[in-house]
Parts: sequence; structure tokens; C-alpha cells
Amino acid sequence: MGKKDGKRGSSYMELTVLASVGTQIVVSTFIGFGMGYWLDKHLGTRPVLMLVFMLLGVAAGFLNIYRTVARGTRRGN
Repeated sequence: MGKKDGKRGSSYMELTVLASVGTQIVVSTFIGFGMGYWLDKHLGTRPVLMLVFMLLGVAAGFLNIYRTVARGTRRGN
């Protein structure tokens, strides 16, 4: 194991973080959509809560992206 192996491990970690960022926004959006859809279905408020919760999911995804980027910036990556 030389310096190349250490650099390769670092590159894999960066790719993992980038993949998780994309996944975070998609998953949080779908969770918000699903919660809103379910509430609309049971409360009869279609499509108000679906849109509200979907937007909250998007906002939560971007907040997670911001936190991930800020954490990486503090570490110097």
C-alpha cells in the first residue's frame, strides 16, 4: 500500500459523498410526496398537502446537501 492506494480511497469516499447527496434529495422529495398524498387521501384535501409536503421534502433535501457540503468544506475536501 503506497500513496496511490490512499489517494484512491479518498477518491472513493468523495464519490460516495456525491452519490449520497443525489440520493438524499430524491428520497426526501418522495417521502414528502408520499406523506402528503396519504394525508390528502384521508383528509380529502387533494392536492394541497401533497404539494406542501413535497416542497418540504425538497427543502429538507437541500438542507442536507448544504450540511454535507459545509462538512466537506470544513475538512478541506
